[in-house]
Amino acid sequence: MKPALGPAAGAAPDAVPLLGRFEELVALATAKRDIQLKTVLERDVRLVRFEDGHLEIALEPNTSKAAIGDLSRRLGDLTGRRWMVVVSSEQGQPTLRSQQQAREAEAKRGVLADPLVQRVLERFPGSEVVDVRRRDVEPEAPAAAALPPAPEPDDDG
Repeated sequence: MKPALGPAAGAAPDAVPLLGRFEELVALATAKRDIQLKTVLERDVRLVRFEDGHLEIALEPNTSKAAIGDLSRRLGDLTGRRWMVVVSSEQGQPTLRSQQQAREAEAKRGVLADPLVQRVLERFPGSEVVDVRRRDVEPEAPAAAALPPAPEPDDDG
């Protein structure tokens, strides 16, 4: 009997490429539709250090310490590799959710500082800016199919 050869030998069937950043790990949880893991990574984990297979984190105050063992197991299931999850005494970065909320708040402050927006809010008392969205794509020109048909030429001449 011949031993298995090649990169697939001993690899888990669902193994994923090496991950270089914590955000790639969260994106993988999203792609694999593991919403519970994605939520924990975004809401409860403050990143201290990240290497593929090794996650050093600080936890948000209300997060259960028992979540660490579960996190290690779930990361292994997700990637097909063993993960070492260590709780650090360091503060760590703000959670991904906190970082997103800070970006949204900054965008809203920028919009509210715009003189045109201030005039609109003054003109309509009680109105408020509830959401700010970035338009990443320029609107497309109307398609030719959306234009009315050209008139038919007269056969009379």
